[in-house]
Amino acid sequence: MKREIETIEENSLEQIFSSKGRIKIVKVLAREEELNISEIAKRANLNYSTTNQHLDFLEKAGLVQEKIFGRIRIFRFRIENIKAQAIKNLFDIWEGNKTIAEDYKRNSIIHSYTPKKSTAYID
Repeated sequence: MKREIETIEENSLEQIFSSKGRIKIVKVLAREEELNISEIAKRANLNYSTTNQHLDFLEKAGLVQEKIFGRIRIFRFRIENIKAQAIKNLFDIWEGNKTIAEDYKRNSIIHSYTPKKSTAYID
């Protein structure tokens, strides 16, 4: 895991989705505003140590942000990051969030039928 954290590359999407644990953590944080490690571990059904390692990786990847209040570490999903937004949208569409899925479908239909070049004909 140490080596993996140190070598996050440009194509880190594969690294992010290569672990069920990371996927669970991203799903949990994408749904909630902020959570401490214990709550994240509980909701993702992972142990504390594994959760901590995955959060370190996700922070280095730019998807989560850590806040420290004394001894308490709070993590939040960085929704302002365009890659984080894309991942959240993927989960919303995949898991049936109707608003996102309907917006996506409507926009896809509009874009697929929009002509590339308009020409006006006058009789």
